[in-house]
Amino acid sequence: MAQITSADERRRSLKPLRRLFPYITHYRTLVVGAIISLVIAAATTLALPLAVRRMIDHGFSSSSTTFIAEYFAALVAMAALLAAASAGRYYFVITLGERVVADIRRDVFAHVTTLSPAFFDTAQSGEIVSRLAADTTQVKSAVGATASVALRNVILGLGAVGMMVITSPKLSGLVIAAIPVIVLPLVAFGRSVRRKSRQAQDTLADATAYASEQIGAVRTLQAFTNEKLVTGHFSAAVEAAFEAARSSIFARSFLTFFAIFTIFSSVVAVLWFGSRDVLEGSISPGTLGQFLLYSVFAAGALGALSEVWGELAQAAGAAERLTEI
Repeated sequence: MAQITSADERRRSLKPLRRLFPYITHYRTLVVGAIISLVIAAATTLALPLAVRRMIDHGFSSSSTTFIAEYFAALVAMAALLAAASAGRYYFVITLGERVVADIRRDVFAHVTTLSPAFFDTAQSGEIVSRLAADTTQVKSAVGATASVALRNVILGLGAVGMMVITSPKLSGLVIAAIPVIVLPLVAFGRSVRRKSRQAQDTLADATAYASEQIGAVRTLQAFTNEKLVTGHFSAAVEAAFEAARSSIFARSFLTFFAIFTIFSSVVAVLWFGSRDVLEGSISPGTLGQFLLYSVFAAGALGALSEVWGELAQAAGAAERLTEI
């Protein structure tokens, strides 16, 4: 029972991804470049609402067009900086993902070649090949694009929340109070996604292993005219893999729906309270616009993290399977 509980706890966390850290730290230059690009992109994005606020409060009330022209020129410069930082982030993180996965494939294969013959008496060669191919692809996604998106949205979300507090503490209190209501269900749904993702990967590996074994013994298969029997078994295995994948996809879809609906509904509610403050004169229209943009940034970051969490859960399942070899 203790072993079952321990295995269940592993499936509920992202701890298997920790085994990737030694591979990542080998390439500090790529990591530092990615982090710098992420910070620049996030800081540039967070600076945009400040310009919008001043333009609303001062630009449109001025008779001179010079003020507005200067702000639009500044926005163009910020857009160029954001584009350059985003391009740098893409280059560094994708290169890092490819490099790390190449190292993992090399090490896993080298380890497999040192295992005793008794291991191969019970393990199916097709399943091992599946782990080298499919599971490492999942890991590449986590180390590359998924981790980058997660870190970017964490920085952007925290920065947006901080600027929201500076802009309007009252409205920020309403938003922060709603965060636990949103985040806690996301964590619970993420655990379910990870469990279903692991099941989908296992069933796909079983189907691949069965096909590999039968193709390897195709002469014997044809000698006993078992083509239809083997095809039927493989079709059943493929259908089982599809059903497991569909269950995982449905769980991730529901997670995305819940996150986006609750997050943006809370933004609408806060905007309603803010509009009342504008009518009462306690805040300016530009301040409300600035707060709204930061709210959208924070909501978008949380929504993206809900999707990223599901992808990281899949990668954690793949990393766990690789470590079992």
